[in-house]
Amino acid sequence: MILGHINHLDELKTYPKIIQKALQYLADTDFTKMEIGTYELDGKNLFALVQEMETDSVVNRKPESHSLYVDIQYLVSGTEMIGYADLGKSMVIKEDLRPDNDVVFYQAPVKETMLDFEEGSFAIFFPSDVHRPGCLSGQKTVIRKVVMKIKYDQIV
Repeated sequence: MILGHINHLDELKTYPKIIQKALQYLADTDFTKMEIGTYELDGKNLFALVQEMETDSVVNRKPESHSLYVDIQYLVSGTEMIGYADLGKSMVIKEDLRPDNDVVFYQAPVKETMLDFEEGSFAIFFPSDVHRPGCLSGQKTVIRKVVMKIKYDQIV
């Protein structure tokens, strides 16, 4: 997992080109005016999901991981907490939606770190990173975010 803020992209020049391309797209695009939906940048190798959701209690949000895609979770507006845990032996699968959908949901992790997001914050979650997005930070609020999906085989 990698944490960052969109204002510090100059520090990320050592990352793979496709991650740099995704982060540059986040920096250059005004997502406040875009419709909710999917935007392809490089077919199924790189695309953006523009989303709006209401944050909710951590117990109502599902921990998840993906095996085919890396997620860059980017907060456009609002505040949210995202839970993070390592995909270790202690993780118990609750629902496996592969191969039709690239997502596995888990029971609550034994050890989970809560990441506090403000506008412009992003996190890069790899297949070994369990994450629980959309958790409230304070009170329930509607957030706008973009999830960049990068096919993992394009990075390695």
